[in-house]
Amino acid sequence: MNSAYPEAAKTNIIAEVNARQFEWRMRYPAPGKSLERKPQMDDMYQVNELHVPAGTPVTIQLRTQDVQHSFFLPTMRIKQDAVPGLVIPVWFEAKEPGEYPLVCAELCGWGHYKMGAKVIAHPPAEYEAYMKSLHEEQFEDGYIE
Repeated sequence: MNSAYPEAAKTNIIAEVNARQFEWRMRYPAPGKSLERKPQMDDMYQVNELHVPAGTPVTIQLRTQDVQHSFFLPTMRIKQDAVPGLVIPVWFEAKEPGEYPLVCAELCGWGHYKMGAKVIAHPPAEYEAYMKSLHEEQFEDGYIE
């Protein structure tokens, strides 16, 4: 990564954001693990919600599954095209906890208007607790002893 990246963003790669017609798919590493280039068995997934810790720079790995899209966080003034065949690091910081709109700013097909999502910034402790609960929820097999 370039030196323009804050040091904290270089090590805080929190998710892969994969754009596709007509949604945003998020892949997170399991709690306590780092995001790998290839999906891992214990990775977690969500659609149209990107959860981040507030008050610290974070990086996502942006990619697209089909056509060109544009990752746009208007309230944070972040905009980056997702180009087929490339994985593009994007850093940003949600200064305060809250919800921030995430839209596609590239006309990507007939369902382009559906690509509304949100970034949800949590206080750091709440973010860690959310990630743990997401992992438990996604790996619950229904077995009761």
